[in-house]
Amino acid sequence: MKTIALFCFFLFWMIFSPEILIAQQTIGQSSILNFYHEDINAGAQNWAIKQDKLGNIYFANNTGLLVYNGKEWKMYRLPNKTIVRALDIASDMKIYVGGQDALGYFYPDERGVLIYQSLIEKLPISERKFGDVWNIEILNNDIYFRTGSTILRYNRSKNNFYIYKSPVVAGWSFMGICNGKLYAQAGTEGLLVLKNNSWGSFEKDAFLGKTITAIQKIHQDDLLVFTLQDGVYLVSNSKVSVFPIDKRIVESRITTTHEIGDGLLAIGTIANGVFIIDASGKLVKNFSSDNDLQNNYVLSLFADKNNILWMGLDEGISLVDYFSPIQKITGFSKTPIPSYTSVIYKNQLFVGTSDGVFASPLSTQVGEDISSSKASFYRVKNTSRQVWNLSSINDQLFMGLHNGTFLMNDVNQMHQYSNVGTWLFRPLPRSQNIISGTYEGIQLIKKEDGKIKVDRLIDNNILEPFRFIEIDSARRIVWASHPYRGVYKIQLNKALNKIENSELLNSKNGLPSNLNNFVFKVNGRIVFTTENGVYEFDFNKKLFVESVKFKPVFGKLLIKFLVNDSQGRIWFATERKCGVVEQDKIKYIPELDGKLIAGFENINPFSSKNILFSTYKGIIHLNYELYQKRFFKIQTLISKVQAIGTTDTLLFNGYFIDKNKNIVEQQDKFTTVRLPANFNSFHFEFSSDRYGVDDKILYSYQLMGYDQEWSLWSNVNYKDYTNLSYGKYSFSIKSKDNFGNESAVLSYSFEILPKWYQTKFAYSVYFLLAVVVFYTALHLHRKRLEKQKTEFLEKQSHLKYVHELELEHNEKEIVKLKNNHLESEMQFKNKELANTTMHLYKRGRLLGKIKEDLENAIKKVSIKEEKTEFTKLLKLIATEEKDENSWEQFAIHFDEVHNRFLEKLKS
Repeated sequence: MKTIALFCFFLFWMIFSPEILIAQQTIGQSSILNFYHEDINAGAQNWAIKQDKLGNIYFANNTGLLVYNGKEWKMYRLPNKTIVRALDIASDMKIYVGGQDALGYFYPDERGVLIYQSLIEKLPISERKFGDVWNIEILNNDIYFRTGSTILRYNRSKNNFYIYKSPVVAGWSFMGICNGKLYAQAGTEGLLVLKNNSWGSFEKDAFLGKTITAIQKIHQDDLLVFTLQDGVYLVSNSKVSVFPIDKRIVESRITTTHEIGDGLLAIGTIANGVFIIDASGKLVKNFSSDNDLQNNYVLSLFADKNNILWMGLDEGISLVDYFSPIQKITGFSKTPIPSYTSVIYKNQLFVGTSDGVFASPLSTQVGEDISSSKASFYRVKNTSRQVWNLSSINDQLFMGLHNGTFLMNDVNQMHQYSNVGTWLFRPLPRSQNIISGTYEGIQLIKKEDGKIKVDRLIDNNILEPFRFIEIDSARRIVWASHPYRGVYKIQLNKALNKIENSELLNSKNGLPSNLNNFVFKVNGRIVFTTENGVYEFDFNKKLFVESVKFKPVFGKLLIKFLVNDSQGRIWFATERKCGVVEQDKIKYIPELDGKLIAGFENINPFSSKNILFSTYKGIIHLNYELYQKRFFKIQTLISKVQAIGTTDTLLFNGYFIDKNKNIVEQQDKFTTVRLPANFNSFHFEFSSDRYGVDDKILYSYQLMGYDQEWSLWSNVNYKDYTNLSYGKYSFSIKSKDNFGNESAVLSYSFEILPKWYQTKFAYSVYFLLAVVVFYTALHLHRKRLEKQKTEFLEKQSHLKYVHELELEHNEKEIVKLKNNHLESEMQFKNKELANTTMHLYKRGRLLGKIKEDLENAIKKVSIKEEKTEFTKLLKLIATEEKDENSWEQFAIHFDEVHNRFLEKLKS
């Protein structure tokens, strides 16, 4: 009964409350990305949108053909500088466009620069003044151009035109293809279909006086025919009936439509932007200026290969990833406001903001994605202040506001139980009581006699603001962190209503700092996040220590918020990032970088399909189950290659052309660019066709022939190389999106030719010259050796001669010295001999004298005996005198040798 009464109350509230939004749409909304025409240097209006197989997006723009590759906008003007209103791309990648008295196609040249080729000369001269081309359709091998008075069919094989004149003066007002057939409308006459090269009536009477703007296939062969302001019609089995659709769509005047997948259809209007309807015509979502669309006048729609919806507007371009697993929930306020907390309570979503509490009933089943719930928000009465916390505890909804503690009763009325600002609530174990952290410490919320009572704990003298508290149930400890003092350890009694003791723990107790300490309970564990990572309290050491479990996961990250979901995953937030831990591995959610409210980070993991993040601009809803499964086949695009030398040269402009002049996805090996040596520096630009999250796309590159390995992933979309030596190179690039989808590798090869003195011919000449020089040097060396040998031999001969002369001279000197020596010795000997000779001579004279004297004496001796003796003596002397003959002979020879020395001596 309570549930029925509650439902009736909400129904009454939603009908009569003035604060309810008029239209009930899904509460979740995909983010819109706007491109303002002033920012992209383009014209304001965008009449058609297409995508090629490479992933580039093309726009028929007031200024010309506008091309976007995910990073860069390029404009290609028609020769007559007119508005481009019509656009389509053929299977051969020719980009057909139509302007004012202009029609033709763009196709890249060998460098990839789009060049316009006019087809106007294929028309008779009388048909060349046709005004605007309003749209282009391609069917089989034919290109159809709709002008005001004619439909021009261009046959690509025959290269000629066939002209269909309008059957009425008002001209052709519509042309479109559906189910392989070409439909058209002239003025406000009925719908026509082209059969066997002629126009036949198609349900003519049903559409008389109505301006048809679009045709879409529905179901098998049924058609939906959209009119400007007369509604939508279903054509089924040759019967035409009104297709039920929201009145607001019809009143907004329909301009265009486009399928976006999952049976949904996007409808562009003049007055209210884009409406999304399902197959039954029910309104699902409206994108307008009320929710970030830059302009309500929609001229064109297009869903790219990843189902990103592009909107060509009367002023600018917008896109939205309608099927994104990340949705904004902001419908509770006309302008986005900070949202601090959220909770799902009794199948309602409650959001606590800077301006009170807002709630919305949920139309989805429990556990399903609540962002697709069709409902409207209402303000919860008596809540108009800052809301810090919403908690569903004991089947009751507690609200912590700046001005106190509130509790919602069964009739959706708020009752205030405390006027002290309240941060959060935590249930006490084994009781119905609750502990809350307030501006003035902790307070006890208890239920007595069926009534709620708020009181302070007994012996509670701590008056510090506690925004983070957790309860260790087993030890009856309340842990409360203070922003710049440390962590309080509060011991409760067994009744859990009194503080037995408390102490403030800080850096003296193991915390790395007194600042930035936060306490959380994660999968039953009390953990403390600090400036140095995650810590836990060691009761044996009575100190905080680094967490053995979480240090390998978080390292030294400063975690500002931690919470686990029902599957054990841990959701966390740092100062700018947030993510989830699964199997001890971190996975970041880059789309949420910098969006959570700094200092008031909050994540509510209600279920895998409903993760709610509190941000500066409302609640962000994440369907994590879908986020994990989402897959995009992304392509990497090389948008520009520039060679830098004495002058810069554009080598490549985004399109690979093979030798047969066809556009291909990879560079043809026959088209490798060869450059002179003075081009040794290069500039590469690249992008990805994963549109809408271009700031989250990461790139990795490698220049084969130069880089040893792939670069680290980065969101920088260009790379420069300088002073490359000659040789062959291949620049390879790959990209990765925020879901981890990685593209195939795309490469651009080129060759730097050597300078003339580095060529093979030059090296051949160098080799020949080296051989000649070698043999010349060898010959000269040999001649030099021979000359040296000859000089050596001559020198040796001369030296020998000199040596011989020296030897001869030395010998002569030796002989002379010997002779001198001998002469000196001879003179000495001669002198001695002379002396001896003189002595002998004198002796002989003396003996002669003695003999003479003896003879005289003998004559006087009378005694015979004495005379006999003297006679013996005389005989002896006579004997000596006989030797005088020998002396004479000696004297003769001596004088001959010594220049008659003796004669000179005697004389």
